[in-house]
Amino acid sequence: MSNGEPMSPVSSPTVSAPAPAVPAAPQPTAPRGDAHRLAATASPGRLTALLRRHVGTLSIAALLIVTGTVSIATPGGGTPGASFDVREMLLSLVRVDDPLALVVVLALALVVCVAAEAVMGTRRLLAAFFGGGLVVGVLGRVLAAFEENVIPVVPLNAPPTAGAPPLAALLTVALAASCFAAPRWRRRVRLIGVVFAVTLFLYAASAGDMYALIALPVGAGAGLLMGGTRSAGVLRSSRSEQRVLLAALTVVFAVGPVVATVWGSGAGLLSVYGWLSYDPLASTGGTVCAIGSDAAPCALPLRDYAELQPWAGWIAALPQVVLLIAAWGILRGRRGALHLAVAMNLLTVVAMTAVIALTETDTLRQLADARSGYAAIDVWQTLLGMVVGALLPLAAALVLIRFRSAAQIASAPAVRRRFVATLAIAAGGTLVLAVFGILTFSSGFRPWPSLPAVLATLPLRLLPPSLLPSEALSFVPVTVEAQATWYLLPLAFWVVVIGATVRFVVGSRATAGAPDRERAQALLAAGSGDTLAHMTLWEGNSYWLAADVEAAIAYRVRGRFAVTLGGPFGPDRDDPALAAAFVDFCEERGWTPVFYSVDDADRARLAFLGWHELRVAEEASLDPQTWMPTGKKRQDVRTATNRAEREGVTAEWTRWSAVSVVARAQIRDISEAWVADKTIPEMEFTLGSTDQLADPAVRLLLARDAHDRIVAFTSWIPVHRDGAVAGYALDVMRRREGAMNGVMEFLIGRAVEQLRADGMTVMSLSGSPLARHDAVDDGDRSSIERGLDVLSALLEPAYGFRSLATFKKKFQPEFSPLWMVSPDPALLPAIGVALVRCYIPGLTLRGAVQLTAALRRSRETISA
Repeated sequence: MSNGEPMSPVSSPTVSAPAPAVPAAPQPTAPRGDAHRLAATASPGRLTALLRRHVGTLSIAALLIVTGTVSIATPGGGTPGASFDVREMLLSLVRVDDPLALVVVLALALVVCVAAEAVMGTRRLLAAFFGGGLVVGVLGRVLAAFEENVIPVVPLNAPPTAGAPPLAALLTVALAASCFAAPRWRRRVRLIGVVFAVTLFLYAASAGDMYALIALPVGAGAGLLMGGTRSAGVLRSSRSEQRVLLAALTVVFAVGPVVATVWGSGAGLLSVYGWLSYDPLASTGGTVCAIGSDAAPCALPLRDYAELQPWAGWIAALPQVVLLIAAWGILRGRRGALHLAVAMNLLTVVAMTAVIALTETDTLRQLADARSGYAAIDVWQTLLGMVVGALLPLAAALVLIRFRSAAQIASAPAVRRRFVATLAIAAGGTLVLAVFGILTFSSGFRPWPSLPAVLATLPLRLLPPSLLPSEALSFVPVTVEAQATWYLLPLAFWVVVIGATVRFVVGSRATAGAPDRERAQALLAAGSGDTLAHMTLWEGNSYWLAADVEAAIAYRVRGRFAVTLGGPFGPDRDDPALAAAFVDFCEERGWTPVFYSVDDADRARLAFLGWHELRVAEEASLDPQTWMPTGKKRQDVRTATNRAEREGVTAEWTRWSAVSVVARAQIRDISEAWVADKTIPEMEFTLGSTDQLADPAVRLLLARDAHDRIVAFTSWIPVHRDGAVAGYALDVMRRREGAMNGVMEFLIGRAVEQLRADGMTVMSLSGSPLARHDAVDDGDRSSIERGLDVLSALLEPAYGFRSLATFKKKFQPEFSPLWMVSPDPALLPAIGVALVRCYIPGLTLRGAVQLTAALRRSRETISA
């Protein structure tokens, strides 16, 4: 984006007045700022109305305060473990026995209940909290009896209390409210609820955690019974939402072991991770030993048993930090971060499998007796937990692999090499120092370590000390120097791993092609490009940079085809030698070049190749300086403008960085609802998404209703001409269900006025793929063109390309074709596959078959 582009301040929706021949359209009001909304809310009348709307929330909060205060003042007033006492179960829903816990629960109650009451009303809120909470309490008591009498060997949770705690009731409310929420928040609320409840149940398993798990289905069922939306199967989500889900899964496996260590009751299915946080080395009677080790066993009976270094368990938390960093990278779409998360989960599988293979039941029994006094039956519970602890990370790795296409940003090769080299040097250095340290301070170990013994156990020096199986220890450190070698080397290794991971995942130049992208951005800003040129700067594209002139071509390699995104761009984009040079570049690498979505000017410059030309889209363009909403054919635009004035709908020309967090959430809600309604995954390449809205060069035009809620939005990418922004091209266009009819016509009309006021000369409504506005006899069309018509009809129910082209005709634009130029028409079927892979990355053969079947069903449904 060029500096000093002639744009109005982005927070102001200034527009010029319509022509006198047209009824005067209302000027968009200034966007309502946060200060204005806060002042309006603070007025006495609005405050009273706000309190009335949240009577249920205030009632629950009051009960929590009163009951919690009484419980804190009179400890021991509850009856833990009581049978089906309805009164006690209801009281447990609002009872908190700790002052700090009361503050936390009260804050959560205000957040959850305010949001829930807003979407489903006071009666449903109270019914979900008290009625649903009571059901959760009853089911919890039933399951507790089942656990105690039928499956006592399976470690699930500590014995539950008399009824469900407030957190379980709040989870019930949240899940019930999700049935009344928009698709995106429905999925988010359920995800947060599941992550919270499952993490606590598997890793901590305190007395109330089983109730939280039960609250999930009870809350969802209550929401449906009270009239909430029943989702038809699994809602389709955008790639950004998929990344949120994958990142959340990674966070669970990163935070879970810490939860098991800090808050675990020892009874959970995965509380074994808390068990593994203990240092296997101990001091008994002044002697350093390891229970279960043949080389340095602890003498029985155990006297004055104590961990040698209790802090050593926190070294085992460092690999979890690596997983957290990987989760952040997944959220940002970094493919390397996803691969790292897969590797860490698989390493956990290997480590847990080794622990299972090496650990003996006698060792577990002695450790249980020494550490916690567990019953003998808990030994088998621990073994079962180890098995589950190995299987769940494996399942997480498989899920990450299955949805790997959601993270498409590749790491730069140099960054990958540096990361691998750093790990290799750190591992090699640690092992060398371990050998040197153990042999140097060999007298400080018991028994004396021989060189074969040191080499045989050398890989263990990279593991956090608390993860070392006692059975694998052939010597133990006794002196301070020996213990420093034992504990500090793995600590240093994992600190280096964390630092390398940060550079690998978080670094600004860590993504593949970052230097080339910066060069391409500079070329575009200094020169010219077609209306798609700004899309070339987004992730997923590679760049051919001309050697002798200032120009570039963006492309994607799919199979043996290099598919360009539009034509050349830069100050020298008109150079006739560019095409031949790019063709030579591709042929040297064994690729077949395909020039895709090029305009008439680029088509003419490619004519010397003598290649096959195929029209693939129609681009609609307007001149913002001359276009007016006059004439019978533009009546819909004037009608939409007048209706917007009556209903209080206003337009706001802005950018992503200038809108509030609330506005961003509303935009994402609209987008996720749009994606969830589609038969096929969200497409990219020449079709933008919400991922690109944060681009500083992209502008947003928002439609807000009379209540200041965003009901529709459009995004606009800059069009560069001769080193300056000459106009904007329409990219994303989405509306909320139930929005005013004609809201898109209103927004585009406002966009024309905005660009006219800013002195812009170019306005593109973008291309309509597989659609054409002119009528051609079927007999005059080639078999390939008729085949594209069939494909267009097949995709119409999912993406509505034809409907989009029809919509654009309302503005009476000038249509110009976009072309695909390829070497041989015989290659078109294979090129078609490559194009599908450009638009839907990660599509497999099985996915393509399922996609085709879904499209056919959609078309048959609409036809019927």
